[in-house]
Amino acid sequence: MMTATPRVYLDANVFIAAFETPGAHSDHAWRLIDAVEKGQIFGATSEMTLAEILVGPMKLGDIELATGYENLIASTENFEVLPIRRDVLIEAARLRSQRASIHIVSARALACSCIVSDDRRLAAVDGLKLLPVNPSTLDDILLNRP
Repeated sequence: MMTATPRVYLDANVFIAAFETPGAHSDHAWRLIDAVEKGQIFGATSEMTLAEILVGPMKLGDIELATGYENLIASTENFEVLPIRRDVLIEAARLRSQRASIHIVSARALACSCIVSDDRRLAAVDGLKLLPVNPSTLDDILLNRP
């Protein structure tokens, strides 16, 4: 019996951890990105992620990293980038009053079962599991397939 590939929303800090944070935290983030590339999980994010992750490289004048991010945050066979849409912005504003974010609304719009984020400000939302970037994140995702 074939199980569905988990749809996982990757917040901006997953990419920042992978590319800009030295050490084990970077390794854990890379494990998730590699799992998307291998088709173990289906990755998703919002165009908002691109806006967020470009700030650091642009401040530093790191054109190579900025270009790498621009190329990475693009829809592929195993990764979907949700365009910033009016309905998502309106729902994000509604949920923001309840301490949620555009990333949570985007994860819902992309039919993700979980969101990987180190942002402690994100509030739990029914039907969407919040996972931090750590050594067991990918295992937690793969073991909880629908």
